[in-house]
Amino acid sequence: MRRKEEAGKKFFCRGWRHRGRRLAGGLVVLGLLITAPVRAGESLEPVAAADSAVTAADPLPATTMGSVIVTADRFPGDEISTPRFVTVISAEELVETGGNNLVDALKRAGGFAYKAFAPLGISHGGMNSKVAIRGVYDGELILLNGAPLQGSAGHAYDLNTIPLDQIERIEILKGAASTLYGADAMTGVINIITRKTAATTAYRVAFEAGNEDYHNHSLSATLPGVNLGLNYQHLGDQREISRSFTKGYRYDLDASDKFAVNFNANPLPDIYFDYLGSYYESGFRKLYDNPGKAYEGTDQEHYKHFADLRYETDVLKAKLYGTFEEMRRDKYTGNAPEDRNRNFNSGISCDYRLPLTWATWLIGGEYTYFGADYNNKYGYHYRNDYALFSQVSKEFFERLTLTAGLRQQFVDGEPGTDDYDRLLPSFGADLKLHERFHLFANFGRAFRSPTFNQQYYESTFMVGNPNLGPEEGWTYEAGLKWDHRLLRLRLAAFYMDYEDKIEVDRRHGYPQTYFNAGNYQSAGIEWELTGSPFAALAGGWNRLTVYCNGYWADPEADDAEGAEYQAGPKFQTTVGLKFLGDRLTLDLSSQSLAGRERELDSYTTVNFYGKLRLGPGWLSLAVDNIFDEEVQVSGDLSDNASNRYLYYDLDGPLVKVGYELVF
Repeated sequence: MRRKEEAGKKFFCRGWRHRGRRLAGGLVVLGLLITAPVRAGESLEPVAAADSAVTAADPLPATTMGSVIVTADRFPGDEISTPRFVTVISAEELVETGGNNLVDALKRAGGFAYKAFAPLGISHGGMNSKVAIRGVYDGELILLNGAPLQGSAGHAYDLNTIPLDQIERIEILKGAASTLYGADAMTGVINIITRKTAATTAYRVAFEAGNEDYHNHSLSATLPGVNLGLNYQHLGDQREISRSFTKGYRYDLDASDKFAVNFNANPLPDIYFDYLGSYYESGFRKLYDNPGKAYEGTDQEHYKHFADLRYETDVLKAKLYGTFEEMRRDKYTGNAPEDRNRNFNSGISCDYRLPLTWATWLIGGEYTYFGADYNNKYGYHYRNDYALFSQVSKEFFERLTLTAGLRQQFVDGEPGTDDYDRLLPSFGADLKLHERFHLFANFGRAFRSPTFNQQYYESTFMVGNPNLGPEEGWTYEAGLKWDHRLLRLRLAAFYMDYEDKIEVDRRHGYPQTYFNAGNYQSAGIEWELTGSPFAALAGGWNRLTVYCNGYWADPEADDAEGAEYQAGPKFQTTVGLKFLGDRLTLDLSSQSLAGRERELDSYTTVNFYGKLRLGPGWLSLAVDNIFDEEVQVSGDLSDNASNRYLYYDLDGPLVKVGYELVF
């Protein structure tokens, strides 16, 4: 049964407001800690992850990650030495979450709030699933191999269309990243790295099926210099994915089919080509509680394409990229014309790392064309984004590395619209107290242009505001990174202070519109903790790890009348226990989202994933939401809401059995 109208009582108090000065002051403290002399002429090299106290007779358990190489600064570097909070999730770790697609796996990995408008993150008429960083929605920038994936109409990214077997790893950079990654990186960057090619030949076949008429099947081939993959996913009809308590109707979801393909090639040294494409079809039925009122039905199709051509060496990166997507919606129970909503991006970027001995100096530039054409809403609109940026890192005293960056960002709109140009600085510091213990701090300016939907959309539900201005502000962060034999810890305190954050004005009911909030802040802490409490034991116990990832924040904004309100969820955490054996993998985890906005219920779900070596392949079993917790993925249950409504995740546990064969 779907849960009642009333949301549960929240149990996290408000606090941690206006801490920016304290976090920024941490940079001064870091400088005072350094007393060692400078070694002149020394190049900046990644910090080795090996601990001198550990010998070959004292092996490290699985929790010790060694040197984790990330591209958070656009070129490879050691994660522990970066002055930013960076998370890396490998392809294997994504699969071990038991997630049904990429957005589902990210939600389970921890550290994100999640919002959706249909099960499995399926888009409902352009209302897409999204993952929020540190309680702030719509501040995340999604990249695919470093190229922008989001459409300019509404910043939608449809990660539910990307199968897990097409991904090499995910790199997540929390905090303002506009200096290196552009105008839309307000709260962080999620960079999806596609599968690499190999010199060997291998074939993979995987089948998975479950209740709710769920299917997830894939076929892939790895040939010398080439990857090719196909994926098919199906979900049966779903009853009551949404309910309006005020207006007396519900939405049902028709059966959904998704097809995806990926192609990766390395035809020449340092030359790479990638293509990802997807197509899915579904439908929605709006059924009224009044039996005398006819239902409304809509069929939906969605095409999405991405391609890039990259040249990459140790000192130079250049790429061409482009995306195209189209959503078609046909309201077959009425006379409304078919919607054809299109987004298209294309661009070029170039990064060069100067081969200096005394510092690391990065310079680069990029240009992206953003276009959208919504035939029944506002027609064709476009804008041009281009920028020059630079970042310098220098090591002092063999302990302290300082990083400073600057970006000149230009946004040129179409004739008759506003143009923007902003100077976006950033600064970071990494203090190496030990090879495996670092302190870090950073601050940077963030900036984001309003989307075309926010400016021009026209419907009975939402009306755009052409007078919107861009969002901008500052993010401050300080924390520590610690790699120990038994423990890996990442911990950061943050403060985000924005002006003119674009929010929805709900004061007057429907149609709603957008406005620039006077102030918008979020302060709190974020953590990633992985440990091996049984590393000293034998008999397989040393293969057990525990992990806990999450955040606590206090996101607040001013409404259109200047009153303060909660703008996002305050608390998210993932806690899990994992066993990694040669023939057996087990993962039991729980995900909690609490202190939610607009009186939505807190929830905790428990998921299980396991795979066993059986014959020539692997047998897998996954159970989502074991205890049948109701999950409200979005909605508004506020007492003063003009429409009190909810969207739900799948109703009941989803049990999936699969088999994977690689030969």
